[in-house]
Amino acid sequence: MRLGLGLFQAPKLRYAEDIEAGRLVEVLPDFPPTPTPISVLYPRSRQLSPRVRVFVDWLVEILGPKLEA
Repeated sequence: MRLGLGLFQAPKLRYAEDIEAGRLVEVLPDFPPTPTPISVLYPRSRQLSPRVRVFVDWLVEILGPKLEA
């Protein structure tokens, strides 16, 4: 148990390391919550800046494989 939180629901990706290390225990693994979508929003009326494009590509590269698992 971490900090005495008891039971709570949170993104598994955020606590995967704690679960693997045995600091947290997953309860009801056969009944996961529905996935929460992640969206990137930007003004449609403007052209996407190179900085934003690089950031979006980075998010897809980093988070994509973890979210698919």
